[in-house]
Order: sequence, then C-alpha cells, then structure tokens
Amino acid sequence: MNELLPEALPAGTRLDTWEVDERAGYGTYGAVYRAHRVGQTEGPPVALKLARYPDDPRFNREAELLTRIRHPGVPRLLGRGTWTGGPGRATHPYLVMQWVEGLPLYDCAKKQPLTPRQMLRLLAQVARALEATHACRGLHRDLKGDNILVTPGGRAFLMDFGCGTWAGAPPLTEGVLAPGTRNYRSPQALRFPGHHRHAFAPRYRATPADDVYALGVTAYRLCTGVYPFLAGNDERGTLKGLVPPGRLTPLAPTLEALILRMLSDKPQDRGSAAELAAAMETMAATFDTEPDTSGAPPSEPVSLDRPAVLSEGTAPSISELHPGEVWPWAVLPLAIGFLVLLLGNLRVEELGSSPSTLQDGGTRGVADTAVEELPASVTRAPKPRGLSLDMPKEPLLGQRRPPCPPPEISIRGGCWVPMRGNPPCEEGAYAWKDACYYPVSSPQRPSTSDNP
Repeated sequence: MNELLPEALPAGTRLDTWEVDERAGYGTYGAVYRAHRVGQTEGPPVALKLARYPDDPRFNREAELLTRIRHPGVPRLLGRGTWTGGPGRATHPYLVMQWVEGLPLYDCAKKQPLTPRQMLRLLAQVARALEATHACRGLHRDLKGDNILVTPGGRAFLMDFGCGTWAGAPPLTEGVLAPGTRNYRSPQALRFPGHHRHAFAPRYRATPADDVYALGVTAYRLCTGVYPFLAGNDERGTLKGLVPPGRLTPLAPTLEALILRMLSDKPQDRGSAAELAAAMETMAATFDTEPDTSGAPPSEPVSLDRPAVLSEGTAPSISELHPGEVWPWAVLPLAIGFLVLLLGNLRVEELGSSPSTLQDGGTRGVADTAVEELPASVTRAPKPRGLSLDMPKEPLLGQRRPPCPPPEISIRGGCWVPMRGNPPCEEGAYAWKDACYYPVSSPQRPSTSDNP
C-alpha cells in the first residue's frame, strides 16, 4: 500500500474508517473516489477527495469554508483526515463529503430539454447556494456549468469549492488571479493584470459580484448553447460588444434582462445572489401556466431517467446545445413590467467575459481547482462599418477553428453561429452570403479540474 499513488488507489483501500469503491476522476491537485464507511456497504456512498501532493494547504481551506456553509444545495463535509503512503510515505490530506448523484447542468439540459420554469428553478437554487456562501463571507470563485450537478429529483447542487475562500483566509497562490476558469471570470478580473502590470506583486481580490457574473455566464450558455462572445477582445481582457442572448434564440424579454443584469460591466449593477434568486423564483412562478412537455411533475424542475454513474477514469462530457432545443418562445406581458422594474437599470457595455466553447471540466462529488489559461492568438477583427461587419478572410483573434460542433458552422477557417434575420446585421454580427453570423471563441485547454 505504501507504494500506491494517491490518484491510483484500488478498490478496497482503507483510509482510516473509509474504504474506496472506485475512482471517480482526478485533477491537478486531488483525486476523487466513491467510497463508503468500513462495514457499511449498504449505506449511502461518500465522495472522498485525496490530495495528490503532500500536506496540500488547499484541503484545509476548502474544509474550513464548507464548515461555514449551511445549505441543502452545497455538499456536506462529513469528515477529514490524512493518508500516509506513496513512494515517499508522505502525508496526504483528504476530505469526505456527501456524494451527489446526477448530471452536470449542461448535460442535463442536453439529455432532456428544459422548460423556462425548470431552468429558472435550477438557477434560483444555485443562486440560493451562492447566497449562503456569501452570507458567511465566503466566495466560490469557480462557479460554472460543470460545477453544478442536477440530481434525478431535480435538485441543483453547487459543487467544487476547491477554489473557494473566505474573508481572512490566507492566500495560497502567488499569481495575480486565483485559480479559476477564464470563461467565467468577471470583467474586473480579466482587466486587472493589464491595469496592474507595473505594480509590485499585484493580486486581484474577488468579490461576491464575481460569483454573480459567473452565474450570468452559466445562464447565458444554458439558454443559447454557447458562451457569450464579445467582439473586440484583446490580450488584456478588454472586451466589448456583448451579443444579447435573445438574438441567438427566442427568449422572454424578462429572462434576457435578468441575464444581462448578471453580466453587467459594473459589479454594483449585477445585484446580490439573494436578489437574483428572488427574481428568478418570481419569474419561474409566472411560467407556471406554460405547457410542460418534459413530463416532469410540476413540483420538480427536471427528472432524469437514468442518473450518471461515475466509473474509474471517466467523466461526463458536455455537448453543445441547440438553441431551439432549449428555450421555447414565451412572453408573459403581465409579468414583464413588474420584473423589469425589479431588475432595475441594465448596463451591458464593455463587458469582460472571455468567450469560449470550452467544455467545462471537473470531477463529480468533489472537484479540483482550475488554472488560468491564455487565449489563442489569431488575426484581429476588422473595423465595423455602421452596424454591420464584413466577414473576415481569416479567423478572428481567439476564434474557434473547425471542426465546428452544431449549431456552429465553418466559414473561412472559423466557427460561426447563425443568427436570426438578414443583413444589415445587428451590431457585433458579421454579414456573409445574405445572412448574419456571430463568431465563436477558441476553446481553452481543459482546466485542471478535468478528468483524464
């Protein structure tokens, strides 16, 4: 046993009072195992996350944060300890958490198209989990679709607090930005390195507004099937030209306003997690009269026929969603006025999310942190002429290249999403052969929370 690697423990390996069933996956910093308490094979399984590196302080910080959060949408911390082994007989910390059986959010929507009511309820549950995190002065710092699991009963769990922190916690990384996933970083985080390149040891300090922005990116992708592409991006993270989600897929105006609020350039305009959760719950109630074609009971947001079962070395993959499969056209005039007033004024200029069609990574149960990656460099976007942009002869800076998954198509060496309507195109779109298109950004390399 002493020669075993922490990411390769066989079934039957014991760590104190816990016994390994199988490996669920691993990332840069930890391996996650499905396990059970010794002698209790009939009981519910647990997620055991074992550090790959000796005495990794990330595990203590994650455990301390989880002990502060009390919410049904956040996995419970059940125990912690150390395992001594490996070639150097070093001490590796581990955490034991509630096992969550389910599918990642985007996979759930792909498996069974969700109604607006179901989507809003799931997003509201995530917002409530964020509310509880922020209430204890904590931050998640890596909220994304793959860190949200939907159970067979339709409950959304916010997973992977490996990037999380709380007020007063000592920093563990020396970089400008804490580990995270670039697609979901706020404008302030993306611009910070460029604005402080000459400062001595600069460090960006995330706030609850950063988590809210990541929730907005998640909602945008859930609705449209793609990440928000922002034209005019450069290496410093200065991004402009957010494409409203309603231009890519039919969307209720109130829902679009909510998403744009979360993606506002100004942190104070995004609202708190509690305010957004209340707005989502109110909006979901206005959809209670819509036809529900999913077959799910009215009391449940979604029901999965067969939940994902994790096996060694595998992880669910994320497929691009077809916009028409996600959101039916739904407009409720009586609710629009009330909810627009509730959402307040929106500012969407100069948003700073890094676009991508990256497939999010992560292990089930508990996942590891991700690291910052730089975008690919290709040719820059041409200058717009009025509201229309000419189709470039080469891919844009950071644009995805073929093969292009549906609903994207390949044009002149780049991937594009067709939009409704004909030229003259709306601002940020490109005209080509009597149609309008939005570019899709280049996928980043998988994050360190990806499974092998």
